[in-house]
Amino acid sequence: MIEDTLNYLYNMKRFGIKLDLTATRHFADHLGNPQNNFRSIHVAGTNGKGSISTYIYSILRQKYNTGLYTSPHLINFNERLVFNKEMVDDEYIEKFMEENMDYIKGLEKIGRNPTFFETTTVMAFKYFSDKKADYASIEVGLGGRLDSTNIINPEVSVIAQIGYEHFQQLGCSLTSIAYEKGGIIKNGKPVVLLDNKPEVVREIKKLCEIRNSKLIRIEDYCKISDINYDLKSIRFKMKTEKDEYDIEAKNTGLYQIKNIASSISAIEALGGGIDKAMIINGIRETNWPGRFDVISTAPLVIMDSAHNPPAAHGLVNSFKNIVNKKPLLIVGMLSDKDVYSYFSIISELSDEVILTIPDEPERAMNPEEIKKLVYTMFREIKIINDPIEAYEYGIKKSSCILVTGSIYLVGMLEKHVGKSVMPYDVN
Repeated sequence: MIEDTLNYLYNMKRFGIKLDLTATRHFADHLGNPQNNFRSIHVAGTNGKGSISTYIYSILRQKYNTGLYTSPHLINFNERLVFNKEMVDDEYIEKFMEENMDYIKGLEKIGRNPTFFETTTVMAFKYFSDKKADYASIEVGLGGRLDSTNIINPEVSVIAQIGYEHFQQLGCSLTSIAYEKGGIIKNGKPVVLLDNKPEVVREIKKLCEIRNSKLIRIEDYCKISDINYDLKSIRFKMKTEKDEYDIEAKNTGLYQIKNIASSISAIEALGGGIDKAMIINGIRETNWPGRFDVISTAPLVIMDSAHNPPAAHGLVNSFKNIVNKKPLLIVGMLSDKDVYSYFSIISELSDEVILTIPDEPERAMNPEEIKKLVYTMFREIKIINDPIEAYEYGIKKSSCILVTGSIYLVGMLEKHVGKSVMPYDVN
């Protein structure tokens, strides 16, 4: 049964996060190194890497058999592994775990337990190999240098926005974090850099010089103009060193403009016969759920999985420009996030908030604890522990709702309202 298989997988989270490629390399080698059977683009960063990975996948899919590996999922585990507009089916997951259970347990006996993410990463690579993928767009889990995905040899590496999240594992300075993210840069392969903070640029430039890799900085490479937007789409013009594009995208968060620019720049660096029409259509078809996701217009309900201060800044800017109304906030947070800084930013939008509990029992932060931190930031704070109760209360109370704070909250409520989680337009 798939439930038993997934429960076993999720139980592997007890082994935590291990920034060490040893187990992943051994596991992949045991399966014949499936990651070498397709070409890839590798995407790291603190914010935007999931969106960029998905745009790249959608563009490549216009011409090639293409896989997409992202994490975490919104609703179902299967969302993590996508191939040619289909999520991996339950049968494949069960078969993979059944065939490799002895190997996994053998690793446990010698003291190096494969983690949840190590196992799912190798599963993804085997899946794409079995499907005979031409390309895969691969999102880094955490960091880059020692992330399980970093056993691939990508054609292009992309580094999105970088912030201080996971500083406990990656270091307390932007330079050290950039060094870890830059660990995905491979010798002689081009690198697309979205972030423009001086410390980040210096470190990535240094790594590119060491590895003889061409650096493409979005700030210099792309010129954006004629930006228009509403609740349905963003439209803008983009000029690169190679071409000009009239872009229309369904994800309306303004922060997606630079993510789209990064995706197109990566495709241009890749080459491979992807033409302008394929790029434009790939962007138009992309639907990346849980990111400035307009669930309804009456009442207006927007869900956005912004969960750290940089993402909060992007969300606030988008909401002020696109909606320009005061929303009732419904927020749930995980305890390992910078909660105080997050709320100090998001409180710019509203003085009313409902605090609730994300669907991640081990890491969810108690709303009472959040209230103690943020009580001076809001005129009205209500605690409703159950997210569905909080949502139903909110839509009765207000004509404008913003659900945010954790992907585990957004995912649960998108499931509740029946929202599609497909990373593309199904119509």
